[in-house]
Amino acid sequence: MITRERFQEIKEEIELAYAEAFDYAQKKEKTKNDYIQFLARVFFDETMTNPKFTPWQIDRDLERILDHDRVEFVLQYLDENYNFKERVSTDTMYSLSIELMIYSHLWESQHHLSNLKKLADLCDSKSYDPAVKIPLDSKYKFVKENIREVFKKHDLKIYSIMNECYKSQLRNAFAHSLYHFSINGNYIVFENYDGVNANIQRISFDEWTEIFLKTVLIQHIYTEHFEKAKLKLVHGKEYEVVMDHDGDKSDGVIVYDSVKKNFHGAVK
Repeated sequence: MITRERFQEIKEEIELAYAEAFDYAQKKEKTKNDYIQFLARVFFDETMTNPKFTPWQIDRDLERILDHDRVEFVLQYLDENYNFKERVSTDTMYSLSIELMIYSHLWESQHHLSNLKKLADLCDSKSYDPAVKIPLDSKYKFVKENIREVFKKHDLKIYSIMNECYKSQLRNAFAHSLYHFSINGNYIVFENYDGVNANIQRISFDEWTEIFLKTVLIQHIYTEHFEKAKLKLVHGKEYEVVMDHDGDKSDGVIVYDSVKKNFHGAVK
């Protein structure tokens, strides 16, 4: 259960955190216009072997398209269960079970983690990575070292939000059915608790709701802020970039069309 007011507080907290992180990323870019490559979704296609064609792509949207149905499902769930027709939300075994699934999927999402990794790289003054690789296993170590701790290193607000809602033990428990709902109380009990590496024994439904909503809004508000950031660009301006993938460098020009709301460009 959560109140409308608390939901709005969480939403505003994450919006401010992303505003800070995007601004910081732009200021800390390693090479001029790395931030533009980030917004333009520059991609290096490692499968392209035909020398007649460039492996570089601008405004690649394939991952978002493939992710569309899953994202729409999550948004529909939020609209149906957190519309606050009543002042507070309600919990049921059905809604909680769906939320556990959504939570697990979001923290396994290659697309979502790739977006956060690119943002973290820019904040850490690393070159824009046009072909981010997310490991199939050991995601906790990857997220901790390459995303969460990077935000912490630069004292960015998005770190504390991630630290509150990214719980590897919870994800593992949900994925392997190592949990149950308490018989005498409103709690989720974790059967993978060991008091050492997995030290969460149980959480209340109210605690869970905040963890769930922060996880979902971290993804949703990222997308909103990403689109808003593009609207700040100058229509028709040519941004010169140096595209680099493992030493394969190409100079290019990227242009944003504010009418069509897309990027185009060319490799020199």
